[in-house]
Amino acid sequence: MSMNQDIIDIIKKVKEKITDDSDMAWTCYDNAKQLRDQLDLNIRELQIGDTNSLEQLKILLLPTASLQEHSICNGWAGEYLELASKFDDLYSIIKNADKSLL
Repeated sequence: MSMNQDIIDIIKKVKEKITDDSDMAWTCYDNAKQLRDQLDLNIRELQIGDTNSLEQLKILLLPTASLQEHSICNGWAGEYLELASKFDDLYSIIKNADKSLL
């Protein structure tokens, strides 16, 4: 399984937590659908090998960014920390591999 697929799997798990009745108060999104749509776009880009969305995902997963705020307000902060840590590990591997190609 490729690292892109591993990241896609992480983002799909995150997306499952974002339900229509989610508290979105501390996110930068007006509603859960907007955030899910953004994650769907990132997933589609990764599926075709476009890694540009990695930067946007990195921002969404930063401490106090929208996804962590969502996790805290909606009771899945522990799982968020695990998923964000896995994402960070994969992100670092991908970015270090990109640097070695230069």
